Parts: sequence; structure tokens; C-alpha cells
Amino acid sequence: MSNISPLCPKPDVCGSCGWSHIPYEKQLQQKLSDINGSFAMKKLDLQVEDIFPSPKTSHYRNRMDFVISFKGEVGLREKGKWWRVIDDHTCFLGDEKIETLFATVRDWSKSCGLSFFDRKSNIGTLRYAVIRSSSIGETMIIIVTSAPNGESQSGEGNVLTTVDFNDDKASIESALADLAKNAGATTVVWSVNHTVSDVSFGDDLRVIGGPGAINENIDGIKFRISPNAFFQTNSYAAPMLLSTVRDFAGDLTGKTLLDLYCGTGFFAVAMADDAKKTIGVELVADAIRDARINAELNNVSVDFHDAKTEDFDWMKLGADVVILDPPRSGMHDKALADVIAAKPARIVYVSCNYKNFAREMVELSKYYDVDNIRAVDMFPHTPHVELVTALVRK
Repeated sequence: MSNISPLCPKPDVCGSCGWSHIPYEKQLQQKLSDINGSFAMKKLDLQVEDIFPSPKTSHYRNRMDFVISFKGEVGLREKGKWWRVIDDHTCFLGDEKIETLFATVRDWSKSCGLSFFDRKSNIGTLRYAVIRSSSIGETMIIIVTSAPNGESQSGEGNVLTTVDFNDDKASIESALADLAKNAGATTVVWSVNHTVSDVSFGDDLRVIGGPGAINENIDGIKFRISPNAFFQTNSYAAPMLLSTVRDFAGDLTGKTLLDLYCGTGFFAVAMADDAKKTIGVELVADAIRDARINAELNNVSVDFHDAKTEDFDWMKLGADVVILDPPRSGMHDKALADVIAAKPARIVYVSCNYKNFAREMVELSKYYDVDNIRAVDMFPHTPHVELVTALVRK
């Protein structure tokens, strides 16, 4: 393959990618073998032969979440050791702009005067530095902290306590303002996590510099990406995923398209002009807000609903084509039962976990035939892969 990347300098220690020691061609072959092996285990008469390789196999990730340890180390976690951080270690999968900003953020974290979060005592301020980029050159730095002094924090048992052992609000804002001034990022956001949960996102977003979001353009479609919004990790392979779903959906003229688990509207917004009516359903309220903005940016009409797919009564909407793009855990049992009960004429199932798809396909195969199936490698140097399947009602 072209575009061969330098290998990870610490593959035995870093748990970020996992497959960097395998030549890329063999990775593609292994992914096909693993998918088909899962089908065979479920006794499914299915075979995937097509896999689209990623246009880039290094520096393709548009988001990296870096841990800040209680010692002030900034980097990725050691393999199998959540409590240990490899200081000054990025990842060859991350966008070059992310690597540049990482060095700036690391230097800032060590000199800004703010305390570091101790994940055992739950004391301290700085927790994570999340850096995002887009293919059109925009960048976002999200600094995740504990609640500042004087604000409430939810501890074990959801007991609210007043924080009095972290940095004060003014000190944090001043330090972040310096970062925003000197980093050169499109936007800098302060993300406050008011809980003791060790996650790389907060429940309170405060814009320090810039617009508070970045823009992306995939195959001519405009997208706004807010700090907590999910977006396809590989902007370079995303057009292949979009074109595959569009192709598998068939002619949408005069039809109603339903996008379940629609996120920020990646498929719904891009395909709305092709259908008579387009509907999107997503659990995350922030994602739906972004989805509505994305529809406006592209001058398309999509009826978005903020709801759990398994709780939303979509069967009366008369969907002709349904896109299913559930999280890695797969579909909720009730959501799968609803799909089978509604029996739309065509389903395009986008799965980032082929094992769960194989399990669900055991039931779906009773009512649907596979019209087309294709893997799209959105995640080079990892065991993960996107699997897109077109299902037609028997």
C-alpha cells in the first residue's frame, strides 16, 4: 500500500492502536477474515469480499484524548494500565495538527500553575486535554477539569459536595485564556466535569476563545462539530462510508428516509435532498442540536427527534428506507424487535462491531435478504472496521 506510516515508537507499552506491527495489506485481509469468521460462527450464509482501504493509514484521526496524570504527565495510557500515562507520547494515527497542538498543551499544563487530578483521591483540577481537527484546517482544544472551588461536585452515591480543594475559577480561566492566546487553535473550550467519573468530557462547556466549535466538509457537505459531539473519526475515509450508504440506500426519489441513531446527522443531512422526506432519531440532545444546525448549513429539511430509538414510535412514519448506525454495543433488543415488526422495504445497516451485527443478523435474516455488503476501513492499525450491509425485505 502507499502512504505507509512510521510505526509506533512504543508498541509494547502504548495501548492506542494494537495492529501497527502488521503490514496494512495483511490488516485488511485479517479484517475480512474476522468478519466472515463471525458469520460462520452464527451459521450465516454470508461472505464479505470487498473492503475499501483508508486513503490514509497514518495521521488520519481527527480526535485524540490525552490523559493528564496526577504527576503532570500528559499523553496516552499504558497498555492494560489505566493508572499509568506515557508522558509526551502522542500517536502516529493522530492528525499532524493535533501533534503540534499536543506539544503546546503539554508545555502549558506544566507551566500554567493549575493542579493535576488524582484519580484515587479525586482531588485536583486538570484531567484531560482533548484535541480535535478537521480536514479543512480548523482545530479545537478542550481542557477537561474538575469543578473549581465553590462549585458542587457529585461524588460516590451522587452526593453533592462543595469543592474546596481544587483551583479557583478565576485561576483556571486566566490559565486557559493564556492557552487560547498562544496555542493558535481555532477555538479553546473549558469542559467542567462535576463528577468523579474518569471520562474525557464534561457536563458544562465554557468557551474561552474562538467560536466554541469547528467546521468540517465531507464530500461537499458542511458539518459543525461541537466539543462533545461524535463525528466520524477518519475524515479521509468518511466520504467512502457516505458514498457506500448512499449507494446501498438505492433510489430515494419520492421515498421517506429514516436515520436511526443519527448522531449529528452525518447520513441524514447528506442524503436529505435525495428523499421526499428525511427523519433522524438520536438519544443525545447535544447531537440533535448540532444536527439541526448542520441541516441549516446545507439548506436541507430534516425532521430530527431527540429520543431513544427503542422508545420512539417511528413505525407510523411510513419509512421506506431505514439507516441503522447503532453504537458499538449494537441495537437495543426492543429496537431490533421494532425493526422486524415494521419491516421497512430496505435497511442499510452500518455497524462498527461486526460481532454484534452477526448476532442481530440471525434474526434479521428471517425477514431480509442481503442485497450488498462491504467493509470500509475507517480505523487502520486497529482491529476495528465499519461494515455496511444493504438488506431487502423478503
